Amino acid sequence: MNNFITNSQTSNLSRRLSELIVSSEELKILVGFFYFSGLRELYIPLSKNPKVIIKVLVGLNVDKLNYELVEYADAEDRSGRLSNEDIQNKFLASLKKSINSDKFDHKDFYEQVRFFVELIEQNRLVIRKTLKPNHSKLYIFKLQPEQVGRKSLFITGSSNLTGWGLNAQEEFNVEISDYGIDEAEGYFDSLWEEAVAITENQKVREKLLELIKRETLVRKITPFEAYALVLKTYLDSFDKKEIGQSLVNLFKKNGYTPYQYQLDAIRQALGIIETNNGVILADVVGLGKTIIACAVGHELKKRGVIICPPGIMGDPKKKDAGWNMYKEQFGLYDWEVWSLGDLEKLQEQILSGRLQDIEVVIIDEAHRFRNQDTQSYEYLKNICRGRIVVLLTATPFNNRPADILSLLKLFIVPKKSSITLENNLVDKFTEFKTAFDRLAYIKKYHNSTDPKKRQKAFAYYLALFGEPFALAQALEKVRERSKYLAKQIRDVIEPVTIRRNRLDLLGNPYYKNEASNLSRVADPIEWFFELSKEQSDFYDVVIKDYFADPDEGGRFKGAMYRPFEYEKAKQKTLWDFLPEKENFEFIQQRNLYDFMRRLLVKRFESSFGSFAQSLKNFKHITDSVLKFIEKTDKYILDRGLIERIYDKDPEVIEEELRKYAEDLNKGVYPKNHKIYKLSDFEYRDEFLNDIKSDLDLFDSILESLDRLHLVENDPKAECLIEKIKIHFREEPEKKIAIFSEYVDTVKYLEPKLEEEFPNQVLT
Repeated sequence: MNNFITNSQTSNLSRRLSELIVSSEELKILVGFFYFSGLRELYIPLSKNPKVIIKVLVGLNVDKLNYELVEYADAEDRSGRLSNEDIQNKFLASLKKSINSDKFDHKDFYEQVRFFVELIEQNRLVIRKTLKPNHSKLYIFKLQPEQVGRKSLFITGSSNLTGWGLNAQEEFNVEISDYGIDEAEGYFDSLWEEAVAITENQKVREKLLELIKRETLVRKITPFEAYALVLKTYLDSFDKKEIGQSLVNLFKKNGYTPYQYQLDAIRQALGIIETNNGVILADVVGLGKTIIACAVGHELKKRGVIICPPGIMGDPKKKDAGWNMYKEQFGLYDWEVWSLGDLEKLQEQILSGRLQDIEVVIIDEAHRFRNQDTQSYEYLKNICRGRIVVLLTATPFNNRPADILSLLKLFIVPKKSSITLENNLVDKFTEFKTAFDRLAYIKKYHNSTDPKKRQKAFAYYLALFGEPFALAQALEKVRERSKYLAKQIRDVIEPVTIRRNRLDLLGNPYYKNEASNLSRVADPIEWFFELSKEQSDFYDVVIKDYFADPDEGGRFKGAMYRPFEYEKAKQKTLWDFLPEKENFEFIQQRNLYDFMRRLLVKRFESSFGSFAQSLKNFKHITDSVLKFIEKTDKYILDRGLIERIYDKDPEVIEEELRKYAEDLNKGVYPKNHKIYKLSDFEYRDEFLNDIKSDLDLFDSILESLDRLHLVENDPKAECLIEKIKIHFREEPEKKIAIFSEYVDTVKYLEPKLEEEFPNQVLT
């Protein structure tokens, strides 16, 4: 057996302790501090051994530094002048701080802590505090008599008695049974004899049990107390400010019905802003977020700016549409409307003093700024600093934890937050991200053909759930934990979010009559189109083979979008460790590659015509890049383009990529670029071969499209035309609007529709 325990995939301290506890009659543990999170990891083996005695010797105290628990030994501890009572009181205060953390605020801890209270009451868990500070970590096991070959052993190293120390973070410990046991136990016993009793002192023991039962998260509460807390929390969430009749009159003057649900949202938003300096308006589409935001701006009586996509700004002179119309209707005459593409200019205007009196920032489609690692986000953060922020988004929860944190940081100081128990949003969302990434890794790689990825998934599962991976049961637990994680994130953002849908309004007795007046979207009706066997096979291979996830064998390499991986990190995954700067570069480029891969799939699903056009564009771009590389033995990546590209329309993206590739060959390099020298590439040949492989793939797909006549005889377009004919036969005067995400699809459909319906098509 390997005596070294590092919490790697094959050696885990929690698992080893669990094996030994079942076979032991006494445990002697010396650790920095006694965390319940550590004993929680050992709950199952301890419950299986009703006779085991546990002696825990605590070497340090605990406090909160920047809202994180830290062990410490202060000057008083080291001086030796503290009385036994002082040491006992310090221990109790430390224990209270460690337990009153939302890390323990979950069902398992509530159930398990009662078990440990019983251990203390039965004198099976005995705790003492060292007379002087001690940083050692020592686990001694007195084995049961029937254990053949040895009577005891010990483990020492770096791991504390914490969940992280036993399971998750990398540690180094060694198990020893053939020498030094008497000396190790003698060292423990000498410290034990002079230590200050905690659980053996009746008075201190009663204080300890009373503290756990009355002053921590596990305190039992009466049904009435629970009801009162729920009622207070509910009412606090609707802390509203009064609004004047003038606002109601303004609604009516501009032809808007002053719905109660909108007026209440305005009052609630003003209350949230007063407490948190910002609010997220996240009602579903069609409930009037824009009107609510303008009304909030009106009630704040301050000057502001509105940042939105250029297509919904409206004409600043005519003021008959878009945000320019809305701000005029609600009397925001000194406000300005800015395009989200002009953030650098807006920042300059504010810093120069022209707009220094701006006090409110309204941001429409705020989810576009979920990535903190872009220049646009940095501009926006500077614009928002010290100002009231109103964020509008219909999708606040459909993002990764870091994306949500990005929005919150626009108006909340992350280490002085009032919306979480521990106040530190960064640490809170770091926990969320770690759990999110590990759950995602487990779901993606638990069945991987790569044994290293599969074993890593199993190790993550063991760290999260404290048990080995068993397929059906494990996946269900992963799904449940993912749902719980999503709920935790929603709970964090809820105090600053106003989020309703039509069902919420219909279920509210105050709003249900209003909701019945709102327009309703009918359920979508599926139209099926038929593919031939050969066409169907081609469809499947495009989705499942050509543009599948690269970790699942997708043939599209996208090497030109992720050169960093070929330079030094080709064998890495998104979950592997890299230095911070390199990790940012790796993730940014991998995200760009995934975006391009998904873009091609979406174009394929939109229409065969737009897909064919995109393939031609991508082929031209890739060919231009390859020629530049072969001519210079260098590759230049436009980092600014990476940041800008996600918010563009697909046709604009392809045009920008085309221009970028052509500029490379002209020697016109972007301002914010990085030069990659292929001579420095660890995987130089693979990089070139993968670019050529993509060119071959594009040629192959275009040849298949041509051979199968999918562009000329498109079964999806034929289905659309046939359904339109049916509608016209039933209602000849009816007008039909056809929407597409892509301009190329509209251009592709236009001649087909014009041929069938001459002089009836407008585009």
